[in-house]
Amino acid sequence: MNIQRSTFYRCQHVTGPSCVLVSIRFGKTPPGGPIIIRLLAMDRTEVGVQFDLASHVVEVLAGVAKANLETGGTLEVEAIEVVPDDYPKKTQAEYVAYKIAMAVQRGEI
Repeated sequence: MNIQRSTFYRCQHVTGPSCVLVSIRFGKTPPGGPIIIRLLAMDRTEVGVQFDLASHVVEVLAGVAKANLETGGTLEVEAIEVVPDDYPKKTQAEYVAYKIAMAVQRGEI
């Protein structure tokens, strides 16, 4: 798994019939939930998300919460970047968010 570090921690996860980029910026979670930023390809102008965005956010938060529980961490999700035409399967974003949060809390990235 290739996790990249910048302002956001990103990991693309492809499993044959599904594909998702999980991109998280840790910080203080805003009162209305994480900020959602849509990443568009250079030739795209359509910003409509093709998957269930609410479920995606819930999965990302659940993955980070699970990592916090296991490590005693306190990471919060300030923002999530999404690729509007990704096609994740159920629990895929949670799994990747968990892996990212674990790597951050263990100082692996």
